[in-house]
Amino acid sequence: MKARTGVILIVVGGVAYWIYRDQPTVSGLVEGLTRPLMGSKAAVKESEHRRVMSEAVPAAPEGEQVSTQTIREGMKADEVREILGKPEKIEPLEEDGRSRVRWTYLRTGRVVVFESGRVVSIAIR
Repeated sequence: MKARTGVILIVVGGVAYWIYRDQPTVSGLVEGLTRPLMGSKAAVKESEHRRVMSEAVPAAPEGEQVSTQTIREGMKADEVREILGKPEKIEPLEEDGRSRVRWTYLRTGRVVVFESGRVVSIAIR
């Protein structure tokens, strides 16, 4: 009985000293447990940064002036033409029984779809 009490006191004393010395936090404990699985935080952040950058698509070709105005649904064709200029390609469409017009801007990679003279869809390619 005395031996068991002595072992428990030593273990409790060791844990108390460890807490006093290291002042552990929950996030520190989680990081300590997951570090072997995920590597260092810097490596994870760097690999995530590379993944995001590799999947990123530029909104406009490099060196081209970009308007700060935004194209959004509901805009009139004249407003879009004022912001993006004349489209390289204009195609009439018939979707779900609706007459639509698709404007394609090849150099900026934008496709704008109009219905009744208003923007209903915007895509970046």
